[in-house]
Amino acid sequence: MLRLITNNKSHAYDPLIPDAYLLRLASVSQQCGIFSEDDIYSAQNVLLAPKNSLITPELAAVILPHPLQKQLEQSIYLEAEITATQLEQNFISILQQDELLIAVNEHQDIVSIIKPYFIHYEKFPLLKQKLTVMAFAMPELFARTIYCTWFSLLIAKEMRFSELGCLEVFLAALSHDIGMLHLDIFVLDKKSSLSPEDWRHIQEHVYIGASLLRQMPNMPHTVIEAVYEHHERCDGTGYPTESVESELSYAGKIVGLADSIIAIYHNRFKNQQRSWRDVIPVIQMNAPAYFFRHDEILAVIWRRSEMPFKNVVQGDRLPEFLTELVREREYLNAWFEILKESLVSLGFTHGDRHLHALQNVMLHLSSSVKGSGIFDADESDWLQSSDLQRDKDAYRKIEKAHVQQQEIIFHLQRLNRMMQLYIDSDDFKPMKIKEVLANALERIDKLSR
Repeated sequence: MLRLITNNKSHAYDPLIPDAYLLRLASVSQQCGIFSEDDIYSAQNVLLAPKNSLITPELAAVILPHPLQKQLEQSIYLEAEITATQLEQNFISILQQDELLIAVNEHQDIVSIIKPYFIHYEKFPLLKQKLTVMAFAMPELFARTIYCTWFSLLIAKEMRFSELGCLEVFLAALSHDIGMLHLDIFVLDKKSSLSPEDWRHIQEHVYIGASLLRQMPNMPHTVIEAVYEHHERCDGTGYPTESVESELSYAGKIVGLADSIIAIYHNRFKNQQRSWRDVIPVIQMNAPAYFFRHDEILAVIWRRSEMPFKNVVQGDRLPEFLTELVREREYLNAWFEILKESLVSLGFTHGDRHLHALQNVMLHLSSSVKGSGIFDADESDWLQSSDLQRDKDAYRKIEKAHVQQQEIIFHLQRLNRMMQLYIDSDDFKPMKIKEVLANALERIDKLSR
């Protein structure tokens, strides 16, 4: 039996306490007609909103401070919900705007593959409500949800899941982020760095999403489990329970991979006009975090699409680009070695769970570095080879090396931040720990000058 927990006890989700979802309802109420289906009473039996009241920002301000007698989702109705037919049109619209999905569809009619699953969406009114509100209030998240569902189902089909298994993956991907609708709008829109408390709050969305799915009659347990697990990782570095591969469901691992792909592409590649193909080396570098067959299958789907590569570096700029790449590689190698040396030197018998977390991140990074060969002498020699111009695959190899180095930067910066937060927290016990880590960060700072 799946045991739902929340990491953030100070903001534990209670379905009878109004939260950010009410504010989102109010913000889009005029667009999709959101009304109270019944009288809305507070837990103290005070009438807050009569039946058939439009959920306006003013009414939301009245309701928000009060615990309710009945869950808000069960007390409202939407005049203009997204039907199965409209949802299907949203999927086709995303496909028609995306080069990768167009290319995959040309090789294989994926529209006909996904079509049978939309009718099942109509069986879950609460899911329809959530996705409709998401489409109006959080359109970017809605688009990413569609992408996640496309990719998750393609992976499941490639793995020859049964029809029931494919349906469960479809529903899990479609509902995996509905918990985000309940998160603090200020935290999600924050432009500055997120605090540890902010991160804990965001992580609650898996708990909230799974809790909402549990309220939907006949929702398969596998779907609830997958939504709860979609931020877990096979190597135990995910959340909320830090489970490992053998403890995770297939659907959870598939949706988790698809969700990661979309986050990597949209957050780090899309604005640079890069291709979806550039995500593959990143996923392969982080293979220990994902079920190995999933990233292999994804790479097969990508290659089969025969979508052309978009070269970031063009002919005349190649020598300059290579010089910058080699220089950056030397800098990253030095940075990596400083972090590795400092964290390993502290040993692994200290009993400090926060320090163990830092060391586990370093071990994961070491595995990625070793697997990619990014700092191998042969790889550096190849980048500086005079025969590079005659290698017909040189551009692809160079761009793969560039993407891998950007991924290393992401992980090194993340580890730097974690170390600084750890030092600032005063959670360490022996002062030696603070001295070693502070010295490492100081040495890294000097490297960049």
